Amino acid sequence: MVKDKRYTIVKNLIAGGHIKNFRELFDAIPKTVVAHDLGINNVRFTELMDDMGRYFVKDLFKLSELIEVPEIEIMKLICNQYVSDKKTKRKR
Repeated sequence: MVKDKRYTIVKNLIAGGHIKNFRELFDAIPKTVVAHDLGINNVRFTELMDDMGRYFVKDLFKLSELIEVPEIEIMKLICNQYVSDKKTKRKR
């Protein structure tokens, strides 16, 4: 399988500290590409993005392999997104 070159861009953005939340990944690479590479239906992937707690760890680890970053970096992005979403929901 040929990997999308935008994963390298995402890797560099994470390493440079420019990506702080999980959803910011999709400013550099379309979620449809990521969903396809993870083997997840696009609709389901969108549902998972709406509820960060529902992601499977194996999918996150596979994403870290695609981006070529340590698994903990993806987990940090997920945690940051979860906290950000939680704050947004409280303000309503």
